[in-house]
Amino acid sequence: MNERGWGWTASEIRQIQLIEWIVPQPTEHFVPVKPFYDDLPDQAANTFQVAHADLKLLEERSLIDQASGLGGMDGLDVMATPQARALAEQLEATRANKRLRRSACRDAMIAWLYSADATSPRNQPARDAMLDESQYCVWFAETFSPSDLDTAAAWLRRQGLVEGIVVAGEEGPVRLYLTDAGVRCAEEFDSDTDRYVDKQRIPGSGPIVNIGTNSGPFQVAGDHAHQVQNIGASAEHLRELIVGLGELVRSLVPSASGIDGELEQALAAAADGAVNNSVLKRFADWVMSTVKTGATAAVVPAVSSATTAMLLEASRLATGHL
Repeated sequence: MNERGWGWTASEIRQIQLIEWIVPQPTEHFVPVKPFYDDLPDQAANTFQVAHADLKLLEERSLIDQASGLGGMDGLDVMATPQARALAEQLEATRANKRLRRSACRDAMIAWLYSADATSPRNQPARDAMLDESQYCVWFAETFSPSDLDTAAAWLRRQGLVEGIVVAGEEGPVRLYLTDAGVRCAEEFDSDTDRYVDKQRIPGSGPIVNIGTNSGPFQVAGDHAHQVQNIGASAEHLRELIVGLGELVRSLVPSASGIDGELEQALAAAADGAVNNSVLKRFADWVMSTVKTGATAAVVPAVSSATTAMLLEASRLATGHL
């Protein structure tokens, strides 16, 4: 089994759930497993062949003792071993670790979105549709809750790994897709979000451009950009970020044309009390396309993070979440 706790097959999940069903049974008696299989959501697994294979594997791993006889499903009786009880206790302790649970949910969400090819605004699956995918929604044989998914989506959005549609009453986007950074996390870091974020904190060499004033600088330094933003949710700060992005394009792509016009439109869309997210999204897309075309590939992830931060600031102002 995958030690990350998710990505398990349906049979692996079922076998662990069977162990946890057997353990509370009286220790002095063998118990029939038919009631467990009768209650499975997937009744296609409620067969003698499936149950026999499950029990054989668990017995080989010294997790159960069998006293099975003739009679098909009605004759399959088992007892949990001390190893099974220790495993059940270990699973319970692991699930109680909130940090591990949050981290696992974030990783699984990145992997799920990548598997669904949700890598652009054209494909934004509903966040809670992840609960229908046992490979991604089940962690150590227990399903993530909708609250787990909301918390994970909000964290991923703050890190610039996903974007999507946010509605009132939800912390994170209810429909979402991977940003360029999210795709990189999936492809180069095996969806390990903690490792990806830690890697971005490592300073490296390369061109450095400050975005904003001293109250809100970014540093763009290739693949290992170290970025710092002191967020002050105000239209003035948003305009500083926009100007910084324009200067970033001017610095990285000196041959780019139309910079002043793009800046003028973006700044107009960041007026006090009247933030226009659609115009700013187009500006962010222009920045990315210009940099991808005219600059080195090394700076693209950092520029992507900078445009994401600008859009996040705009979203805060537009929705009043300061």
